[in-house]
Amino acid sequence: MNRSTDAVTFLSLGPGDPELLTLKAVRLLREADVVMIPATQGRDGQVSSRAQTIIAEWVAEEQMHLYPLPMSKNREAALQTYDTMVNDAAALFREGRHVVIAVEGDVSIYASIHYVLCQLQADGIPVAQVPGIPSFIAAAAMADLSLVSQQQRLVVLPGDADVATLQQLLDTQHVVVVMKLSQCADAVKEFLRQHSNTECHYFENVGTTEAYHTSVSDEILSRSIPYFSLCILFPA
Repeated sequence: MNRSTDAVTFLSLGPGDPELLTLKAVRLLREADVVMIPATQGRDGQVSSRAQTIIAEWVAEEQMHLYPLPMSKNREAALQTYDTMVNDAAALFREGRHVVIAVEGDVSIYASIHYVLCQLQADGIPVAQVPGIPSFIAAAAMADLSLVSQQQRLVVLPGDADVATLQQLLDTQHVVVVMKLSQCADAVKEFLRQHSNTECHYFENVGTTEAYHTSVSDEILSRSIPYFSLCILFPA
């Protein structure tokens, strides 16, 4: 039986481990009539979704609606997919369906799905955000790190780090998280070459069975940096 709800729910799934879902997230997944999921469409046309894997225990396959997003710097195709999500979510909500839009990480942190949220709001559709565990928080736990302490400050960079910026932030007692690391891997590696004593923790695929962590500079420098990667740099 379908149920109405007060809002389209944007549900944060965390970094990849289903056990890191909140109790609220599990309840909302179980109650959902439709779970809309952004997915990745590779250049070979193959569609994949980590989010789909995360929620598989609580959501029947027929309730999942995947929306493939092409891997391209040209955002026009992605925006067309997001517009389709907006239209579908609005129509389902108006039918009284319980709509959940499920995304990895946290909806509020560098999540392009916020475009969908803003468009729904502009169309008069109520929305709600449910928080999740960001990947850099899960990474710190994975490596038994104290992310920030005492008078340190935390700054998160969205894949646009450069040597001068990293130097300035670390010199002023900032702990630096670099997300979307593959977009600026060369700059981070150059910084590590110039500052070999910097404490840098590198992570891949946090929250999955392929998770990887190292703080050995030579290993970081020699590694090919994939899409699902980040690093945390600590001031001296």
